[in-house]
Amino acid sequence: MTHSVDAETVARANELKLEANALFAQKKYHEAIDKYTEAIEADPTVPAFYTNRAQCHILTEGYGAAKQDADAALDVDSTFIKAYFRRATALLAMGQLKEARADFREVTNRAPGDAIARKKYTECDKLYRRIQFEQAIDSEADRKRVADSIDLNNYPVPESYEGPRMAVRKVSKQNKDGEEIEEDEEYVDKQFVDGIAEWFRDQKSLPVRYMYVILMQVDRMLRQLPTLVDVKIPSNAVMTVCGDVHGQYYDVLNIFKLNGFPSETKPYLFNGDFVDRGSFSVEVIMLFFALKLLYPDAFFLNRGNHESIGMNQLYGFEGEVRHKYPSQGKRMFDLFQETFEALPVAHLIGDRIFVVHGGLYSRETAKNAGQPDGDGVVRLDELREMPRFYQPQHTSLLRESLWSDPQNQNGRAPSPRGTAIQFGPDVTREFCEANGLQMVIRSHQEMPEGYEIAHDGRIVTVFSAPNYCDQSTNKGAYIRITPELDCTYHKFTAVPHPPVKAMAYANMSRFM
Repeated sequence: MTHSVDAETVARANELKLEANALFAQKKYHEAIDKYTEAIEADPTVPAFYTNRAQCHILTEGYGAAKQDADAALDVDSTFIKAYFRRATALLAMGQLKEARADFREVTNRAPGDAIARKKYTECDKLYRRIQFEQAIDSEADRKRVADSIDLNNYPVPESYEGPRMAVRKVSKQNKDGEEIEEDEEYVDKQFVDGIAEWFRDQKSLPVRYMYVILMQVDRMLRQLPTLVDVKIPSNAVMTVCGDVHGQYYDVLNIFKLNGFPSETKPYLFNGDFVDRGSFSVEVIMLFFALKLLYPDAFFLNRGNHESIGMNQLYGFEGEVRHKYPSQGKRMFDLFQETFEALPVAHLIGDRIFVVHGGLYSRETAKNAGQPDGDGVVRLDELREMPRFYQPQHTSLLRESLWSDPQNQNGRAPSPRGTAIQFGPDVTREFCEANGLQMVIRSHQEMPEGYEIAHDGRIVTVFSAPNYCDQSTNKGAYIRITPELDCTYHKFTAVPHPPVKAMAYANMSRFM
């Protein structure tokens, strides 16, 4: 479709673009999106307006919207190279490696001298081929659980190891002949947890044996839990809920410094996205798993969208595991994935506060959606019954639990992330009323002040990774909840960390 734009409108659109560029330079990406939108509405014939807006979407993790903008730019000018690059970046961020590789190749064909595009194509192609190869040799039919294949006798603690030691106790087991025998078993105690917190602070690693012992023990524990865990706050305790921490280990330690180290009277719930982006993800998740073993009824973990294979292959956790444990990298990473699949998806605090990483649900997801009198509202029992030992895309209920976001407008809309949905205040109200809830706490989105209260107070987003990816200016936050379910909100700023940049182990940069 051909648009005719007069000179005055062209000039006005260019002014809007310059205003948007200024907002972009100030990292005010959402405001820049609005201004680029005005420029596009004034003059829809300029492909750069779409690709500039696409970059803003990429920087705010709206990868689906970025792809749509790149498509629109190519509709205007099919030779516009930057549109192929933006689309490739968005596709890569969404884990669509084959399609991303094709677009990066298109850029290198059209601009053979573009060294950045050549580098991105090479990286994407290498990752795509490796994943294809690993999938081919690790077929579903032949695969058994990694935890069942590990013989701890093959991994003694090295004599040179000078770090914290796990305690040992006698446990009764049956041997292969059914006879009762006693064996030594390592376990996590308070001294060990305190020790590894400082050991990790000094950028030191646990031996492979301890990694496997902790992972296997916490995996067994998590698999005994329901998908939706009910939590009661003891009368002598205050519960703290934290959002995404994304491998920012030193900010996690700062939370504990400010708010108190976890204990039976200081219970914590971390609401997913423990790993990726930040370059101390191994330290974060191993401290969390050790705390879960030490305080099974006072330290709680929800799964986030980054506790998944696709995200970990792109955003750093797989690369970090392989770097820190090169001889065991693939096996250890696979064991992490089994354990991540065992994480609960949601917690219900005091029967009234629902905590989930992403958000709420499309009408079609509700079990009663197809019934003549169905209201299309998911009930908590549906979450209790949901099979969770899968990757997030397995069911819409699991995917939306981990990926959805709130919006200001009523109703539902496709998510700019390219998966799950956005949901409005009316959807939140209906969900809370149908399930007898006071409020929903979720995470999944960077917040300038660390948290945001929306939807008439029924939904709170909490994000606990300040100075996100070492390039944002956001604060972090956590929520303290009393036994009476009164909530207070606490903000904090980032603390220094050793000179290992965020995304150091990633296969892509957040800021491409």
